[in-house]
Amino acid sequence: MIAHSVADQLRQIDRAVTTLTRSTEALLRATDEKTLLEHICRIAVEVAGFKLAWVGYAQNDDAQSVTPMAVAGWRTDYVDEIGASWGEGIRGHGPIGNAIRTGVTQITVDTEIDPRFAPWREAVRKHGFRSCIALPLAQVAERIGALVIYAGEPDAFDADIVRLLEDLARNLSYGIGTLRMRVEHDRAVRELAESEERYRSLIELTPDAILVHSMGEILFANPAALQVFGNGLSSLVGESILQLIPPEEHPILIERFTRPPPGRVRAEHQMIRLDGSLFDAEVVATTITFHSRPARLLVIRDISDRREVQEQLVQTAKLATLGEMAAGLVHELSQPLNIIRLTAEGALLFIERGKATQEWQAQQFHLIADQSQRTAEIIDDIRIFSRRDNSPMQVFDAMSATRSAMAVLEGQLRPDEITLVTRLPDTPIPVRGRRVQLEQVIMNLLSNAHHALKEKREHNGGGKAWAAEIAVTARQDGNRLTIRVADNGPGIPPAVRARIFEPFFTTKEAGRGTGLGLSVSFGIINAMGGRLELDSAGLGACFVISLPIDSDDEPQAVPQSPPQTCPIDAHIMVVDDETTATETLGRYLTEMGYRVTLCGSGSEALTRFRDDPADVVITDLRMPSGGGEQLVEQLREYDPLQPIVIVTGHLGATERLAENLQDDRCAVLKKPVALGKLGEIIATFLLPPGDEEFTQT
Repeated sequence: MIAHSVADQLRQIDRAVTTLTRSTEALLRATDEKTLLEHICRIAVEVAGFKLAWVGYAQNDDAQSVTPMAVAGWRTDYVDEIGASWGEGIRGHGPIGNAIRTGVTQITVDTEIDPRFAPWREAVRKHGFRSCIALPLAQVAERIGALVIYAGEPDAFDADIVRLLEDLARNLSYGIGTLRMRVEHDRAVRELAESEERYRSLIELTPDAILVHSMGEILFANPAALQVFGNGLSSLVGESILQLIPPEEHPILIERFTRPPPGRVRAEHQMIRLDGSLFDAEVVATTITFHSRPARLLVIRDISDRREVQEQLVQTAKLATLGEMAAGLVHELSQPLNIIRLTAEGALLFIERGKATQEWQAQQFHLIADQSQRTAEIIDDIRIFSRRDNSPMQVFDAMSATRSAMAVLEGQLRPDEITLVTRLPDTPIPVRGRRVQLEQVIMNLLSNAHHALKEKREHNGGGKAWAAEIAVTARQDGNRLTIRVADNGPGIPPAVRARIFEPFFTTKEAGRGTGLGLSVSFGIINAMGGRLELDSAGLGACFVISLPIDSDDEPQAVPQSPPQTCPIDAHIMVVDDETTATETLGRYLTEMGYRVTLCGSGSEALTRFRDDPADVVITDLRMPSGGGEQLVEQLREYDPLQPIVIVTGHLGATERLAENLQDDRCAVLKKPVALGKLGEIIATFLLPPGDEEFTQT
């Protein structure tokens, strides 16, 4: 009897060893987790001879259930019946639950007497299971589950078999962890490959140029870079990035090679295409590591079209503002014209009656000249404001620009009984930008305040008890200038304050606003490095402009022309289709001692010039027969140094001609012309070559 028991025990040990060996082989060949679990369960049944083996994984759900992952052997439906758990309830204190929860192997010698099997007593009797072992599966601090094996006889798991099966469970835990790491590694590799493919597609398909350089040497360039900078080269790699940057910026860029700024940097620069042409670019730069080398990543976007659209938007907003101010501007122009007419007709009446002394006549003509100058200033303000400004950013006096903007609109406020209160510094405050654009912002804010005050008065029934007021104040705070434009009108409702700087958003009635003014103004101030904000603390509306003060350069001064001596016997040709203007100017020049030829068209002037060349030609631009621009071109073909004075009232023509004729033998004057100024220019042109001291444009 004893020999039989020893033989049975030896057979069991042999089966356990074989089970461990076959399981190790399965671990080495395993390619996925589920297949490994199923293989281990089959080995426990088919090789070791146990009745049932299964692997359950611990779930972190509310019931802390155990989910069967693999099963093999006799009556496998038992696993679905037992509803195992690893929680603290009665079903969590069986061998499976205890093994998972405690991490200690659980052995049941006899299921008939073990109280832990009370919930499953009937099931194990039905299936003939008498003993059981539950082996925890875990890795470091992670609970995986348990390997559970059932035998048909009691006390089937002695100490030797338990040790062998525990080795099996440890190997299985290691195998599960290894397979999971392999799966995670494969997933990471796959995701990395997918990510690289996505980024490669983004880099190759993006319309923005992407460059990577190290110490100025280009290490990478996407296809868009060649399209942006031009296809002069098959590749930019290996080239110097300095060839894409204007030379004046090279010193700053070279310094950044060794000390790049931290974080992400965004700026707008001019860059150079490979054909030498310049374009406006928005550049975003950051530091990266490229093939183990420290490098800078640049994302470059050509914003030339965007700049063009922005400039068109600014111009549209300016013209819209002019349209809204049209009625007031007509009133402003009619005032000096009315004084001129009254003065002229009154002088004629006194002359006819013999009551006009020479001193009195001189006073009347001075009055007419002053009012003409007043008209010219209004027209000049309109001309400057309405033109499209492509001038470069430069330093100018912000206080002078603010006063000019107020001067244009101040006359429109008086008829509506609106008081303009100003508190501006007397000293110049230099800022960098475009003067006309700052004037545009001030005029827009004043115009908005004007409309708001008029609407409030209309809603109040037009009463005069309320004193309408606009206050424009400015002060210097350290290195910043603050300009405030405030009114005591109805203010801006809280519900719309967040949207007032949006394009095309307006609180005005239909037909009274484009919704562009504040949006464009916001963009202009932002481009100058400043901020335009709404201060809602007061009763009315208050807009605050904050600009950085530029102390590096002084505001550019307008050159003054020196007095000139009138040469005699010079030949002056005057060309204008307006006979009265031509004859009046001719009489003045004749009185000054010049020989004068009068022409009514460009074609007539060219014919007479060929027969009798003039020392100076004074010409209008718009004429019905032979325009002034064609005359200027033909005169310059005849003599490239021919002195020419262009007189025009055409908006935009003065700027265009001044740009095309950038020499000291051409002057461009805006109508109405001051005779004294014209005389100075003619005298300058008649000086011997090399003595000219100024050019009038």
